[in-house]
Amino acid sequence: MSPIPQLSDASDAFATQGAMAPLLAGTLVLMTFYAQQPSVAAMQKIGRNLQTLQQHPQVSEELSVICRRLAAHWLTLGSAPPRELAQPQHACRFAAASPALQ
Repeated sequence: MSPIPQLSDASDAFATQGAMAPLLAGTLVLMTFYAQQPSVAAMQKIGRNLQTLQQHPQVSEELSVICRRLAAHWLTLGSAPPRELAQPQHACRFAAASPALQ
């Protein structure tokens, strides 16, 4: 079992500097970590990163909508029953908001 990575300062620093790509990359890394070792801390950080991305000036309107919906999903994951967390169709509905992703 590997230790939980530092979930606080790295992506927050990128967000304040206005760099979208490192924040997006860090969020994807956290999602990969979460897939291997689910944790509430990772869920919360992923949700906060998605909220930051949603408001980022370099993000398209379409991606902003997806980030907003995903942020709400990740920030409430901890309250879902465990069997619902395993359902892959939950993430698919967010992609439906974008014709570009279909």
